[in-house]
Amino acid sequence: MLNREFTRLAPNYFCEFCASLWLNPCMKIRILPDDIANRIAAGEVVERPASVVKELVENALDAGARKITVDVEEGGRKRIQVTDDGEGMTPEDARACFGRHATSKLYEPDDLFAIKTLGFRGEALPSIASVSHLVLETQAEASAGTVIEIAGGRVVSEREQAFPRGTQITVDDLFFNVPARRKFLRSESYELSQITTYCTHYALAFPEIHFVLRSAGFEILAAPVTTGFRDRIFQIFGKDLLDQLVEYQKDYGRSGVKVHLFTSRPHVQKYNRNSMFFFINRRLVRDKIILHAISEAYRNILPAGTFPVVILFVSIPYEDVDVNVHPAKTEVRFKHQSFVHDAIRDAILSGLTQDKTIVPMESDAVPTSPFTAPAPQPRIPDSWASDDPIARESFALEPGMRSVMDQAIPLGLNFRASETKTDGCEEPAEFSAYPEFDRVRQEVQPLGQLRDSFIVAVDSSGLIVIDQHVAHERVLFETYLRQKLAGKLDIQRLLMPIIVQLPPRQLVILDSIIPELARNGFEVEPFGPKTIAIKTAPAMLKATAVEKLLVELLDGLERETQVINIEALKKKIAATVSCHAAIKINTPLEETKMRWLITELMKTDVPTVCPHGRPIILRYDLREIQKAFKRA
Repeated sequence: MLNREFTRLAPNYFCEFCASLWLNPCMKIRILPDDIANRIAAGEVVERPASVVKELVENALDAGARKITVDVEEGGRKRIQVTDDGEGMTPEDARACFGRHATSKLYEPDDLFAIKTLGFRGEALPSIASVSHLVLETQAEASAGTVIEIAGGRVVSEREQAFPRGTQITVDDLFFNVPARRKFLRSESYELSQITTYCTHYALAFPEIHFVLRSAGFEILAAPVTTGFRDRIFQIFGKDLLDQLVEYQKDYGRSGVKVHLFTSRPHVQKYNRNSMFFFINRRLVRDKIILHAISEAYRNILPAGTFPVVILFVSIPYEDVDVNVHPAKTEVRFKHQSFVHDAIRDAILSGLTQDKTIVPMESDAVPTSPFTAPAPQPRIPDSWASDDPIARESFALEPGMRSVMDQAIPLGLNFRASETKTDGCEEPAEFSAYPEFDRVRQEVQPLGQLRDSFIVAVDSSGLIVIDQHVAHERVLFETYLRQKLAGKLDIQRLLMPIIVQLPPRQLVILDSIIPELARNGFEVEPFGPKTIAIKTAPAMLKATAVEKLLVELLDGLERETQVINIEALKKKIAATVSCHAAIKINTPLEETKMRWLITELMKTDVPTVCPHGRPIILRYDLREIQKAFKRA
């Protein structure tokens, strides 16, 4: 009986205790009132107008909405209004939803370990209401409509009012009572761009839902219901971008992990990460593990400092991912982190190597001569120029290469696609924006060289230009990796050791990579306080190139701030060796050598880009030639 009485009175005692703490000036530690606590929470959850849109859109999605409309004014500073046709709320739920940590999505502690909804913390609505003038209009099925007005976290009015089933939340004067936060908002266009980004993300993730975004009445985004991700990408970004993307799906069986991605072909290169969209169980996330997986997949495909377009959807068992990491719910932790990382990396590589395309040369809207010389660009290091001692060496066919290339030795880096295609990855029946690779491989015929640097060739549908240096570099790169995996790497012992002086930092770096250098044919030993002696090197290298190669490799590693990754180091060594061993520009080639080079290039896993990410093949389609001559 006493226990029951204590339980009944405990809340009252606690409230009185809290009041005494707040009113007693002698007490240093006090429990904050709800309005102050909500403003503090708002600092974590509501960073800017886009944060409000994100939270309200997620609530609408959790409510089962089929159409979500977002209206903003002045980049969300003046007004944000989100309307949905979801299940709506009863008057009781409408009042309760503004309490701190009030949620309909969690009931038991175990629910935190398998969160299936986008929202779950119960912080968003009270946080938003504490820093704005907010109006909630909602009605559930077979229930009265409710309107609640709140200003700065305090309820101003509540009334019944008829309303279509669903919910509409209007947020006016965001941060009106937090001038410091309002002061640090950026321009209207920037804040609107952030809102557009969030709406675009969720429109991509939920193609079965109709999304509308308007700013001051102007429609920015209109995405009616579509049948799948591919149609939604076409709807939002258009055919040009869709043609540049490779679609790939992979089911990892009993792990429950499924990857469905759209990733850009190697010739598409962005200068920031704004074109990357990641969804875990259709939740928008920003994750370093995913970013690293993408970076690893595109290593030796894209140049440093450029980024691909990636739209990634990963389905994973709810119990294997923790979304309760950050108040904004954009960070996650994976139970099997390495597996998820490798699954994403391998899926991207499989999609890219399965696709093999040749890039068409871009033509301007104004007809110009296709032979107009482009502006010179500092793309080629000095070490490739014709005055380099390596460039003056004669180029001879190496018969030993062909036997290695003909062997079906997987590189272990997923550069070679599997023989069977994954379900859902078949090429569409309609006309493709790119010619079929197999047809080009069979038909391509060399015509000659341009300035002894570029091989000019043709097939039945256009003109092809091949950079001979990077083409040979790609051939040597994959040959080198296959020889190494097969244990047949040819090594030469130098007649005289090469003595190299290195700065202290590079000596430290060298000490950490000596074992991997040895596995790649380099025998390196200390020869003094600041010098080393190189005694052996891969046979494909000329002796004059060995010192330059090692210094270039160490320079590259010195610029990298992260811990040296062995897999990345293997590819970096292979790429550097192949670059120095490849034929140079300004090197005349006989027709037999050109044919050999094209044949070997077409056998490689990635014939379109060199290991450093530069394009190998450019295409000038017959239709573009006809258009330039006014015959189209």
